[in-house]
Amino acid sequence: MKNVRNSRTAPSGDDSELTYSELNFAAASQNSTIHTSDQRQQETAGGTNSKKSRCLGLVALLIIISLFAIIIGLTVYVLQLTQDFSEAKKEQRTLRERGDWLNASLANSVRNLTEMSGRFQNISETLSQSRQKAISLCATLRNMSDSLCPSGWKLHNHSCYRFSIATENWDTAKRECESLNSHLLIINTDQEQNFVIQSMPEKNQQYLIGLTDREREGNWEWVDGTPVSQSDSHWLNNQPDNANNEDCGTFSKEYRGRTFGFNDVRCNRVFHFICEKPAPSGIGAADFEKYCP
Repeated sequence: MKNVRNSRTAPSGDDSELTYSELNFAAASQNSTIHTSDQRQQETAGGTNSKKSRCLGLVALLIIISLFAIIIGLTVYVLQLTQDFSEAKKEQRTLRERGDWLNASLANSVRNLTEMSGRFQNISETLSQSRQKAISLCATLRNMSDSLCPSGWKLHNHSCYRFSIATENWDTAKRECESLNSHLLIINTDQEQNFVIQSMPEKNQQYLIGLTDREREGNWEWVDGTPVSQSDSHWLNNQPDNANNEDCGTFSKEYRGRTFGFNDVRCNRVFHFICEKPAPSGIGAADFEKYCP
């Protein structure tokens, strides 16, 4: 029984050799297959790893470039901020210097204004004092000018005038004026005539003046030879009329009127009269009106 079992189970010598060879070939084939499979797996894994490595490298390179760009941008930005800050600080310093200069100028102007105000106050006080002195001086000079004319005479524009109290005819009045180193009144201007009107003691009286046409009828002239035309505006209305041989002139107010002017009368009639002579050298009333307050 044992032999039969062994003969069934134990192979023959040829079968044994084929079996080992096949086993070796199978093992080699299996090993070769396994090696090829592992190699393929390794190549596949190596290719994948290579691609991943290249991708990671590119990503890393991009990150580095981005970081470099960001750093450059930040650096430029910081430099720009630094420059702007420096310029702002410089401008602020300039503005501060200008402000200091303006404050100094303002303080100087205020100081000058204060000084000028004080000087103006002093000048104003000086002018006020000078005005008071001028008023006093003008009053004194006016009194002195009035005294340039003799007592009883009135001063006007470098001339002295005397209004008589007594009445005389024209010839006697002329001689009396000449005895006083004067002459019967000669009216040259409207201003002088207004002065005579204002100074007449009696506005309703006639006053003999130095006007006559004795030398030639109708040719009226002053005692100094100056002619006076009959159309002169100083004559009263409808005068001279030569009624009753009227050859001498008077100054009076128009009858029942308010106008003053010349009138012709008979030379032998008596009236008040007005004498005139130059005032001594001095200050006249016109000067007072011009220069005195």
